Amino acid sequence: MIQHQTLDLTDLDPYETYEDCQFTVPSVPAKVTDVTLKRFRFTGALDGTEWLDCTLQDLDLANRSWANGVLYRCTFQACNLLGTNFLGSTWKHTQLVGCRGDYLNLSGARLTACGAQETSLREAALRDVTVTQGFVADRCDLEQASFWGSDLAGVDLATSTFERLEVDADAARLKGLVLNAYQAASVLSLFGVKIK
Repeated sequence: MIQHQTLDLTDLDPYETYEDCQFTVPSVPAKVTDVTLKRFRFTGALDGTEWLDCTLQDLDLANRSWANGVLYRCTFQACNLLGTNFLGSTWKHTQLVGCRGDYLNLSGARLTACGAQETSLREAALRDVTVTQGFVADRCDLEQASFWGSDLAGVDLATSTFERLEVDADAARLKGLVLNAYQAASVLSLFGVKIK
């Protein structure tokens, strides 16, 4: 384990754990593989960086930009992702676990076999998202999360909570969406259905 160091992001060694370190992100997109980062800080933009097989724990990325990034087989654990911008990113087998992701922006992202567990995604923007091989939100807070323009086939929200969810009132976009009975009543109201 490497602790309390200041390093360039491109100098990270695979299969190493870095704790309480500060990283400088180079001006050209970097590629990071097989590392665990705990409570790290960084200078520079993460936009366009590529992350493979990484675990990111207890990070504060609030209001940071990570647009057009690539994350494969990565896990965010107990991270502050409040307002983090992942616009246009590509995620495969990436998970959010116990994170705060209110106002997070994944609009235009491509998500393959991704999910979130026990994560707050209040008013998160998942607009025009392409979902492949499913997206499961397990015990998440999705109040006023927005899925406008997204085809929701394979999206499973059944164990999560919301009073209001922003989705298109278009049966083709909703086909394959998994909800519980209480949630379904909220979505059916978009089509003028009244449930007594």
